[in-house]
Amino acid sequence: MADEQANTKDIRPNKTVDVMWVNTDPVQSLRDVRIAAEEEGQKAINWYWKSKTWKSRLSRMIQFLALALTASAGLIPILAQALKARLISTTFDSGPIASILVGSAAALLGLDKAFGFSSGWTRYVLNATAMTKLLHEFRLDWVALVAAGQDPPTPEQRTVLIQRAKDFVSTIQSMVLQETKDWATEFQSNIAQMEKDLKSQLDTLKAQVEKAAKEKEDATKPGSIELNLTNADKTDGFHFDITLEGPSGKFTDSVSNALVWTRLNVGPGQNKVSVEAKAKGSPSPPRPSSTSFRERPLRAP
Repeated sequence: MADEQANTKDIRPNKTVDVMWVNTDPVQSLRDVRIAAEEEGQKAINWYWKSKTWKSRLSRMIQFLALALTASAGLIPILAQALKARLISTTFDSGPIASILVGSAAALLGLDKAFGFSSGWTRYVLNATAMTKLLHEFRLDWVALVAAGQDPPTPEQRTVLIQRAKDFVSTIQSMVLQETKDWATEFQSNIAQMEKDLKSQLDTLKAQVEKAAKEKEDATKPGSIELNLTNADKTDGFHFDITLEGPSGKFTDSVSNALVWTRLNVGPGQNKVSVEAKAKGSPSPPRPSSTSFRERPLRAP
C-alpha cells in the first residue's frame, strides 16, 4: 500500500479499503475503520512529502542562480574598474553584461513566481507537517477512547469511535481541498499578472515600432528652405544667384528684385546653400539675415 501511495500522481481515495460493518465482530470492524482512516491520512502525508521534493530542488536552484547572477552583475563593473586602475588596456564594456545578468536573475525569479515552485514547496511542507500532527493525535485519541470503554465496546462507544475516525478523515480531506484552492487561486493570479505584463510589453513594443516607422517615414519626406537676404538690394541690378548642393544634386537659382529666396521639395539630408552676387562690379554676396527650414531640418551656411 505504501508503494502504491508513493507512486500516485494525485491524491485519490483508496479503492482497496473495506470498511463494511460486521455486527458479529464489532472489534474487528472498528479496527478496519481505524486502519482505513489512518491510511487515508498517511496517503495524503506521503503524497505531500514526495511531491515537495522536486519543488524544493527547483526553488533552491532558481534562488541560487538568481543570487549568483545578481552578485556577478555587481562584481563585473568593479572588476573592470580594477583592471583600468592597473593600467591594463581593455575595451571591455561591463554595462551590457551586468544588465543581462540582472535581467536573467529577474527572469528566474519571475519563473519561480509564475509556476509557484517556492510557494508550493512551502504549502506542501506545512500541509504534510500539520497532517502528521493530526494523525498522531487521532491514534492517541483512539487508544484513549478504547481504553476508557468496555470490551466489547457498547453501541455508544462504537458511535464515538466511528465519529472520531470520520472527523479525522474529513479534516484531512478539507486540508487537501483548501491547499488545492490556494494553488488554483495563486495559479490564476500569476497567469493574470503574466498576461497583464505581456500586454504591457507588447503595447510598449508596438509603440516603439510605430515610433520607429514614423521617424523613418518622416526621414524620407522632402523639406523646404527659406532664405532672407537683408542687403540684396545693394547688389548690381538687385540680382543674386543661389546655389544648392545636396543629396539630390547641385542646381542654381537666379533671383532678381527680391529679398527672400524659397525652395520647396528639398530632398532629405545635408544641404549646402551658397549665395553669389556683385556690388559695384565686384563679387560681394548679400548677407543672409535668417534662414527658415520647414518640414525637415536642412543645413545651410
